[in-house]
Amino acid sequence: MAATFSFSIQQQLVLTAARQWRRARHLHIPAQPHLYRKLARHGCGQLAPACDSLMRLSELVLGHPFRCGTGLALSEDEWRLLDMIEGRERQLVHECSVALASAFRHAIRSLHIMIDMAFNIDSGEPVKRAVASTRLIAA
Repeated sequence: MAATFSFSIQQQLVLTAARQWRRARHLHIPAQPHLYRKLARHGCGQLAPACDSLMRLSELVLGHPFRCGTGLALSEDEWRLLDMIEGRERQLVHECSVALASAFRHAIRSLHIMIDMAFNIDSGEPVKRAVASTRLIAA
């Protein structure tokens, strides 16, 4: 029997942003405007700069291009990112400088602050408007 996972709206948002950021990089288009367009559909366009910074630093910290899964099948990089966003320490596969690790921790904290500002944490809905009932996670 396969394990099933239930992702919070905030986790779905991070995964959506990570996959859309990777897609933009793969297509050689500017990541931040692409992220903004995708996230704005869910009332969270203001998260684009924080997501872009976090993803750029993620690749530097990981030591390789960010690897995405498809659908509900998450990659090891996606699980690692979710763990770090949720405050769970994960062993990095690539050794990086103290300065880079510090910048990455600050990027995570910035994204937390931006998500808290964008969402009514009690209801899990964006402050400005409700998120559509469809899943955010996109391949």
